[in-house]
This record gives sequence, C-alpha cells and structure tokens, in this order.
Amino acid sequence: MTAFDLTAAVGGIPGALCAWGLFVLGTGLFGFVMGRRLRFLRAGRADPRFGDMGARLRALLVYGIFQKRQPRYPAAGIIHIMIFSGFLVLGLRSVDLITQGLGIPVLRPLLSAGFGAFYASLKDLFALIVIVACGWAVFRRAVVKPVRFQGSRQWEAYFVLFLIAFLMASDIVFEASGHLLAGPDSANYGWLPATTIGMAILENVKEGGLSATRHLSYWLHLAAFYLLLNFLPMGKHFHVITALPNVFLKKEKKGRIKPVRWDVADLEEIEKFGISRLEDFTWKHLLDLYTCTECGRCSDNCPAHAVGRPLSPKMITLRLRDEAYRQNPALPFIAPLPACGPVVGNVVTPAQIWSCTTCGACEEECPVFIEYIDKIVDMRRHLIESAGNPKGFNQVLMSMEKNGNPLGKPAVKRADWVTSLGDVPPIKILKPGDKVDLLYYVDSYPAYDPGLQFIARAVVQGLDAAGADFGILGGREKDSGHQVRRIGEEGLFQLLVEENMAALGGVSFNRIVTTDPHAFNTLKNDYPENLPVLHYAQFFWPLIENGTLVPSLPVSSRDVYTYHDPCYLGRHNGVYDAPRRILGAIPQLRLVEMKRCGDRSFCCGGGDVVLWHEIAEEETRMAVARLRMALDVGATAIVTACPFCYMHFEDAIKTEGFADRIRVVDLMQLLVESLGRRPRGGA
Repeated sequence: MTAFDLTAAVGGIPGALCAWGLFVLGTGLFGFVMGRRLRFLRAGRADPRFGDMGARLRALLVYGIFQKRQPRYPAAGIIHIMIFSGFLVLGLRSVDLITQGLGIPVLRPLLSAGFGAFYASLKDLFALIVIVACGWAVFRRAVVKPVRFQGSRQWEAYFVLFLIAFLMASDIVFEASGHLLAGPDSANYGWLPATTIGMAILENVKEGGLSATRHLSYWLHLAAFYLLLNFLPMGKHFHVITALPNVFLKKEKKGRIKPVRWDVADLEEIEKFGISRLEDFTWKHLLDLYTCTECGRCSDNCPAHAVGRPLSPKMITLRLRDEAYRQNPALPFIAPLPACGPVVGNVVTPAQIWSCTTCGACEEECPVFIEYIDKIVDMRRHLIESAGNPKGFNQVLMSMEKNGNPLGKPAVKRADWVTSLGDVPPIKILKPGDKVDLLYYVDSYPAYDPGLQFIARAVVQGLDAAGADFGILGGREKDSGHQVRRIGEEGLFQLLVEENMAALGGVSFNRIVTTDPHAFNTLKNDYPENLPVLHYAQFFWPLIENGTLVPSLPVSSRDVYTYHDPCYLGRHNGVYDAPRRILGAIPQLRLVEMKRCGDRSFCCGGGDVVLWHEIAEEETRMAVARLRMALDVGATAIVTACPFCYMHFEDAIKTEGFADRIRVVDLMQLLVESLGRRPRGGA
C-alpha cells in the first residue's frame, strides 16, 4: 500500500493543516459527547462487574469477537459478522490513513514490510465483503422487512449502512487511483480484488483526473470516518462502541436476581426500594440502554409478546433509552428536558411489567447480553412498595408470611402428603440433629396441592428404588420464595431465606434434591452458602447411567412424546440433557422435539405472577400456544419436569378441549412406571 502524498493543498489550505483540523474537531467532539454519556452512567447505582476476569475475557472472545450468538439468526447473523469482521480488519487501515494525513505515519513501516502485502489483500477482500453485507442488510430492511424490526429507527440504519459502504468504496477508489498513478511499477501489487475492480472503472481517466480522484477520495473517506464516529453515540448505533464492554461486563450467574442495592446490605437502611427514576438503575443497566442494537431478537422470542400481552422487551429498552437521551442530551445546545416522572407508569406501564414471566428467553437471545429480568424485578419492587401490585397478591403474600406457603395451609400439614397417597415408602421426617445423605426439598405446591402430590410421591419412589438415604424437613420447611422474590417482595423473601436456612442448618446432609425447577433455581442461585442442590433429573440420570437404576418396562407405546424444557431448569441453569437421557433410557419410548426446544423453549406461562394474577391482556394463553407446538410435531403426550408446567398444561388441555389429542405427564412419573413402580395420580 503506497503512502499518501499530502503536498497538495485543499482549497488553498495546506493538506496537513486540513488533516489536523479534521482530527481535532472530530476527536474533540467525540470525546465531549462520550464524556456526557459516561456522566449519565456514573449517576447510576453501584454494580460490581469486575469479578472472575478470566471468565469475562473468555466471554469477550467467544461472544464479542467471535460473535457466537449471531448465527442463531443465520441471515442476519452472517451479515453482522461480515460487517463486524470488516470493522476489525479495516480499523488498521483507517488509523493508517489518519496518521498519514497528520504527518506521523507510524504504521508505514509495518505496512511496507512483508505483512503489508498480506494485509493489503485481506483489507481489499473485506472491503468487498462489507459492501455486499451492507447491500444485503438494506435489502432485508427495505424488502424482506422482518417483523422484529418494527419499532426500530430505520432511517438511522440506512444512514449508517450508507456511511459504512461509503468508507469501503472511498478506500477502494483511493487505492485504485494510486495504483494507476504508479503506472507499470504497480504491476506486481498482488491479489487485490476490490482494487482491481476500481482500476477497471478508472482505467480511462487521465493522470490529472486520477490525482484529483485520489485526493478527493482520501478527504471524503476521512470526513465520512469522523462523521460516523460522532454519529454513533447519538442513537441506536452506540452499540458499535458499547457492545464489547457490555459483553465483558455481562452477568456472571444466570438465574440469580440482583439484591435491592449492591452497596447496601441491610434492607432496613434502604430508604426506597425499586426503580422510580432512571438513576435508580445500576450503571450497568444504564449501559444496557446504550447497547441495544434494536435487532428485536428479544421480542421475537418473548412468549408474552408472542401471545399478545402488552410486553416487548425491545420497546421497553428503547423507551428507557429515549428518556435517557431526552434527559441527558449529547450536545449542550439541546436543553435537557425535565424527568417525565416515575419511570413506572410513564415510560413502562405496570401491565408490561406484570406480563413478564422471567423466563429468560430475551436474555438468552440477546447478542450483546442486555439484562431484562433484573430491571423488571426492580420495577416490580417499586410497585410493591407503592401498593401498585395486583390486589390478588395481597392474600398470597399474607399467607406466605403467616404459614410459609402461598396456599394458606398450616405448616403442620406440610408432610400430610406422605400418608395421604397410600403406598408411599417410609419417609424420614428430619428432626434437628438428624443426618442423611439426601435432603428432599419438596416445596409448597407438590406438598399441598392434591393435583401435584403424585410428583412428590414419584420422586420418593425413585429415591427408594435407588436405595437412597434421604429425609424431608416436613413442617419446618418453608416455601423457597422463588416467586416472592420475582414479584418484588424482597423483605418477605429474605424472611423465608432466614427460616429455611435455619431449618437446613439444623440437620446434616450432603446434597439437596428438589421437585421443582423454581425451588432448585432459587436454592442454588439466590440463597447464600452455595447449597449443593440438584433437580431430580440431575440426580436420577447418573444412577441410570451407572446401572444403579434400570428402567426396563415400556411405557404407553401408543403415545408419541415430546419434552418441554422448563425455563428455570433449562435456560436459567443449563439442564437440557439429563431429562432427555432419562426419556431415552425408557424402552420403546418414541420422542420427538418441538421446533422451539432447548434454550429456545417456549414458556408455559406458569411459575411466576400468573400463579396468583390472571393476565387479562393476551390473545391466547402461553400453555395453549405451547400445546399447539407439541401437536404440530405429532406428539400425543407432552413431558415436563416442573409441577407448574404440569399444572398449566393440564388446565389448558381441559379448557381448550385437547383431552382427546394430547396429555401431560411428569418426567418422574414415566421413570417410576418404567422402574415397575406405577405411580398413582396425574394424567
């Protein structure tokens, strides 16, 4: 790559002076705008994000540099990877052109040596790739028009795509005109596909025209570069700058809810719970607002959005970002507008907040790791504190506080299921000081709900078949508090944690086994002391694998089964294989997969606020939508490993008249059948 001669003046002004003027103006304005944007972040609450640097660097490499999540949407992913890779490759070129103009060509020695020929070919190839990707992106937005792009600022996208393509084209013209001016000396310039095309276009231009073209393309390239640089922090394309930091600073542990305040441990010292102003978000959650790419993948995978609830994760982020930009404009001559009032009710509505199931589909799909669940829960905390919660919660929360369960049942009856179902094997109800290998944590609904007790019974039958040394806490066990924390009642959650930890601390055990993914998740991720907790699928699969348990009896051969991944077992905790391997070990069981499975599973709608609050604004129930997905693949039985999924599917089957087409079964129910211990209860 030949160096650029700046001897020619631009409009009578020395070229070097023009280059320095552009540099000072462009970088000065960029620094000023970034300073104002950073000032807003500093106004946010504390948020510790610098632990486990090794894991963060790996995430940055895998998800930031290598863009692991982008191909989940193949067409859009390929386009983005093409443009992003072009930015990485051509960044060196932009620095070279700028420093040449400034008269400090620090990269010239590197690019004039052996590496220069290789880089010239690579840069040339990527210039073409980026132009093609920009054209492809424009076609998708203008012609294909994916639904998930609705609500995005299309004009910004077109403008930035034009600037990126223009940068590539101007560099090609600059390089091609330089080679033509060099004449025969440039014959051995190597493999430069883009430059070759440019030379073919300019081959009939005379020397004076080529020189003018070369100078013009250089200055236009620099002007476009500085224009793009300063446009990025103004709107949606700020993510070009903030995406890599946001990935690096991503949440360390999925399934965990942030505390009310990271910098205040004692709840009694906190004057105000939740979010009422933008500044009540943590600085990382404010960075999320800057980082949204407006790709719409979050809303495209949100089950609440899919069934017509008034929730679009993307639009929540965009509204919050718009309010942030409104209150904190990038340029000083734009007077900041006063805050619109509390965020909840003015920017985000209560209906949107309560529509969320905290299933995690939005966060699993986001390529830049924007966090939604913690923001939703923080806004719910504000509603709970200000008595803005659905009225149906009040009785449930009172029952939870008084009796330790949401059903209002007395604690002394928590272990009645042990005898009410007849032939349950003997179960040890632990007293303080007792020792067992396994503590079976039943949780509230499998203990009290007659329609779900058979699942607890099946787990006990499996433990007995495995010869496990286990026991339960009985009346000393309280609800895990999973739903309580996720509806925003932090004080009550901490009370349940304190009571449960006291009960757990009074007995000796090696591991905890749970019935419910929600209890599994909150004991594992929200409770202190890193409790050694397993969902029953995680416990039983290794026993099957090592031959301790042998499922030998076939289950119903007339059924075609499909497995539904519970959100808090799958997406939040990564347990996908164990349930499927258990099903695969059962003789003659025919298993098919739904289109939305694994980390793209579709929430049943249960296990969160819907348990205690009916969502009025929806076109169809999530459980019904999920059952239709199962029917679409020819399933006649849907298997789940979550009592709340079971409950919601069973109700949807009855209300929609699906009883002659599909049934719901629990995974443990099938396993004990195959072990020869036919369970009683369930479908």
